[in-house]
Amino acid sequence: METMTKLCYGPSAGRNTTNAQEYLIFLIPGNPGLIPYYDPFFSTLHTLLEFSPDLQSSNFHICGHSLLGFETSERDAQRGAPELAGLERQIKYIDGLLYDHVDEVRQKTGGITPKVILMGHSVGAYILLEIIRRHREQIEGGYQDFDLIGGILLFPTITHIARSPSGIVASALLGVPGSAHIGSAIVKALTYFIPSDFLNRLVRLIMRFPEHAARATTALIKSPIGIKEILFLAKDEMDMITDDKWGEEIWGAATDPGTTKGDTIHSNLIFFWGSHDAWVARKTRDELIRARGFLEMSNDDWKPTMHIDSRNIPHSFCLKHSEVVAEMVRGWVEDIIDVHNKI
Repeated sequence: METMTKLCYGPSAGRNTTNAQEYLIFLIPGNPGLIPYYDPFFSTLHTLLEFSPDLQSSNFHICGHSLLGFETSERDAQRGAPELAGLERQIKYIDGLLYDHVDEVRQKTGGITPKVILMGHSVGAYILLEIIRRHREQIEGGYQDFDLIGGILLFPTITHIARSPSGIVASALLGVPGSAHIGSAIVKALTYFIPSDFLNRLVRLIMRFPEHAARATTALIKSPIGIKEILFLAKDEMDMITDDKWGEEIWGAATDPGTTKGDTIHSNLIFFWGSHDAWVARKTRDELIRARGFLEMSNDDWKPTMHIDSRNIPHSFCLKHSEVVAEMVRGWVEDIIDVHNKI
């Protein structure tokens, strides 16, 4: 069973595109980094943005791509990355893909460069912040490419992931030498002789996944190195995602003095934290919010907006909670565009 490695929703064919502002919303997935998990989220967000009365003069291209190592066919794996990819290599890969997607929108719109809003889920939020940092360095070096106007970080794992409840367990298991190869071998041995269609039904029954998630999980299990890549990347996350490594020029990227519409260094950041996220230690989250987040009754209006979930949405929202998260993201996209237009 194979699945797509790229997912894009563009403007509807009948939509009036005359003089419209083009926006690329680019999602960076978590781990496992298989983009089909996010299909219902993309579809719902696309519909909400298309019918938003405040965004009728805007066209949205909502795109995402699987991380390296999550190709679901031997052909794709050989063309992409047959060897395992750690966090740094994933960052460089996604950064390159972002430019590819910007170029694709240019080609589709007759040369119009879209304004870009990044979304990152879980470790994808860490990758998002690193891309903003590198994008800023390019702008400061005199390289003007596109306006990166905002970032939406969903259930972000950006500091001390190993201190989280799940991170403590994962660190212990992944600390065993060869754990990625051992874990992958066990899964392969248990599922090798099970046909994909039957395995898909088992996944739906045992894990109670909806069809899109069951198909993605089945493809992941049957993929060349997908399970091994999950574990290899997770080990790298435990080792690399530690202290807050970004300065105020990244955290305060929305409203630094001297911002102009063409100055793409400045991006509006919005965080959405889980209330009981097993991959984020509550103490770590609360300390980060106090240190980096905008607080009411303060003068730190340059800091990013941070929300804590009140609906008990799980970390893996893309499995069964795509619609409610897409509704919130629609509002945040509107906010980011509104703030940028006022600069």
